[in-house]
Amino acid sequence: MARGRMLLNSISDSKKMPRLKTDGARLLYTWLISHMDVNGCFYGNAHIINCKVFPRLKKQDRTVEEYLQDLEKRGLIKRFEEDGERFLWMPDFVDKQPALYPDRETKPYTNPPHDLLMSKSGSKSRVSTAKEKVREKKVKEEKKYFAEFVSLSKQEHQKLVDTYGFQTVRTLITTLDNYKGSSGKKYKSDYRAILNWVVDKVGAKEIEPVSETVLAPNPTPEQSKRTAKFFAEQKKLAEAKRM
Repeated sequence: MARGRMLLNSISDSKKMPRLKTDGARLLYTWLISHMDVNGCFYGNAHIINCKVFPRLKKQDRTVEEYLQDLEKRGLIKRFEEDGERFLWMPDFVDKQPALYPDRETKPYTNPPHDLLMSKSGSKSRVSTAKEKVREKKVKEEKKYFAEFVSLSKQEHQKLVDTYGFQTVRTLITTLDNYKGSSGKKYKSDYRAILNWVVDKVGAKEIEPVSETVLAPNPTPEQSKRTAKFFAEQKKLAEAKRM
């Protein structure tokens, strides 16, 4: 289990927090966050919560139970039983944790029941488990290396091709690859680096995009020479326009 969790400052604007009856319930909610497993679950028994979350505050179990009932009434937690043990689940926990790494954490207390993950209409709610969230992120951001030091997602590469043409994109990627390889520079997004400065460096904004069907994806040496000559001429024209 993690040593702690994130508490976003958006909690200050929460509409549910002011509706809680006591500051004790608000304190319990914020302190509970640090005890949640990777799926947003924790023990739901008032005595266990009192011992683990409030070990030095000398709260009565019945008082903690009142807090829990208040949190449950406002939809901040949901309680359920599994194998004779009572647990609670925070519905928006996963969505409000910017960084969760399920593979690095110990086994979770439990998993939220399927019916809690379903909306009243029967369709799956926006709430997902941590593993689902990480899996969706990986699928969305999966990138491929188009050169030794340059990686782009398929969507990013296609956007560049649609804008500048297939061969120009090769030039852009090669330029960035050579720079990163020689300088050791790293970028959070190679796609953004290309748009930010590589395009200007090679004059790609002024070069007329050439159809991918005109330029062979795997050109012969002779084709490469002709292509290089073509873009060299285009670059000179672009530089001449700037003067």
